[in-house]
Amino acid sequence: MVAYQHPAGLNPLQRFRQAGSVLRGTSRADNTAWYRSALELDFQLHLRADGNRVDSRLFDRRTGQWSTGPQLSEAHATDLTLIPAFADEIIRVAQAAKANAIGVVLHLADEFATSELKPELDNPGALSELRTMVESDPKSVLDDSSVSATESSWRLIPYPAAGSEAIATTVCISRGWTAFLDELRKAGEEKNFPVITRAVSAPLVCLLALPELKQDEMTNPLIAVLSYPRFTLLAFFNEHGDLRLLRTLQHRGQRRPTNLRHAASTTAAALELADPEVYLLATGEFTDPQMVADLQLVFPAASIREIEWAGTPYAPPAPGISPELLISTNLAATPETPLASSHTFTVLKGDGWAVQDFLPVAKEVAEVYPNRSEMKMLRTARYARLGFAVLAAVALGFFGLQIIDLIRKPEFASDSSRANAQKERRIHLTAEKNRVDHWDNLLEDRSKAWTTMELLSALFPEKSGFLIKTFNHGVTPEASPGQVKAGFVREWRITGLARDEAYEKLALLNTQDGISAIFKDVANSTGNESFETDLPTRSLVVTARTLENGGYRPGPAEEAADLDDNSYPFSFELTITQRFESADKLAITVAAAP
Repeated sequence: MVAYQHPAGLNPLQRFRQAGSVLRGTSRADNTAWYRSALELDFQLHLRADGNRVDSRLFDRRTGQWSTGPQLSEAHATDLTLIPAFADEIIRVAQAAKANAIGVVLHLADEFATSELKPELDNPGALSELRTMVESDPKSVLDDSSVSATESSWRLIPYPAAGSEAIATTVCISRGWTAFLDELRKAGEEKNFPVITRAVSAPLVCLLALPELKQDEMTNPLIAVLSYPRFTLLAFFNEHGDLRLLRTLQHRGQRRPTNLRHAASTTAAALELADPEVYLLATGEFTDPQMVADLQLVFPAASIREIEWAGTPYAPPAPGISPELLISTNLAATPETPLASSHTFTVLKGDGWAVQDFLPVAKEVAEVYPNRSEMKMLRTARYARLGFAVLAAVALGFFGLQIIDLIRKPEFASDSSRANAQKERRIHLTAEKNRVDHWDNLLEDRSKAWTTMELLSALFPEKSGFLIKTFNHGVTPEASPGQVKAGFVREWRITGLARDEAYEKLALLNTQDGISAIFKDVANSTGNESFETDLPTRSLVVTARTLENGGYRPGPAEEAADLDDNSYPFSFELTITQRFESADKLAITVAAAP
């Protein structure tokens, strides 16, 4: 298998060559299954992991038939050595069924946890943006700073009901099966056979069956209870069939949650869901009878309905086929029931919220291969090469005839005197350019009086508590024997007096960051490049010495005159040294003028 690189690390020519290699070495240009969802493919392998066992079932959409798939266990999630044999088996089965791809749908029924959004993100118009953010950067969305994007995967589930306290919640599932799905996809790439994966939450898929299970009018709120071996999910809907809240109760080693009765009653009361109907959906091998008894203690027995899948459109065609598998393969069905027309179920199914992929292909892996439109363009370009080659040959022949006709003309004959004149002129122009470059370098704007005064005003603004006594500025070239250019040193020596309010400013000027900020402001305001400090060929050093003013006489601040030396408690000496190396663009040319 060719090891393709991410396009970001390649130049345009390398990216084009790699795309051509993908076109020639894979079936991505011919087999559209590479770009389809696992739930859209004709041949699918459905795996359901509930923490106790892993069920494996094959589904052929062309015939609508289910069959037993290759067996695996929870160990496949952690032991990567078991996966190659399993991958080879499912590819062999798919090819034997004359399928051009296989979709592997992993139904995760072993965990389900919710986490709230940050309160400031409660904006219904931002659901689409939040949906993307929670996948790429969950910490920016979740109201929990301890989340780990490497260990868990989050997906957004909206709360469309009017009056909900939050616009959505997030569902969290661990990434324990990530390596398993990655290895299946790699095996498909090695065999040039599409293995498309999708990891969905079994409880969310199971909720899509409610419109088929409740076909009468919505007159009361509804609570759906989905029991799995390790947890029970409670979904609370208002009287319009819109989702208000998802709540998970962990079993903690028990067959049922010990706090089911209390959680169901208190949550319904908090949401003001009066006289709710309760639908208990069996999602495993059995449902603990005590769960029904617990629910009957807080809700009227007549309102509790225990669903038997045998009498529904999702009746298992064979033993061991869980309802979630049948629901996920029948997403196109649109039952005409009041609950199906509610806003919640419209968006859960229509916008794909209930079948979101919790363990998708990593973005950096998906970007290695060209997308479908790019592959089409490459395929079209391959057929166009012959035409371009013919056109190029015709063009070359035409230009060849033109050149032959041109060299036969007398004007094409060589004239040595003209060539010598052009050579002498080129030598003269080169010498002239060298002279111009020499004097341009010497006349560079290295130290002008007005920019120096701008520096002084930037260091000591008016009414800033300073009184400047002396200001000296000098420029000294550095010795550079044998070099074409020489560096130089600019130095400013300033003495003066300072009041208390200027003392802190003086301390800031005595730091690298403080003096660099002043020089940057002067460079921006004057456009003088010599004040730029963020270059490796320049260094800037500042030293400040502060002493007490021996002639200082304390007095009221409002009576102090700006030019009165005795009203300043401190004196200071400030030295600023800026060094330009010989490699700097403003270095002085020391060679003689050409």
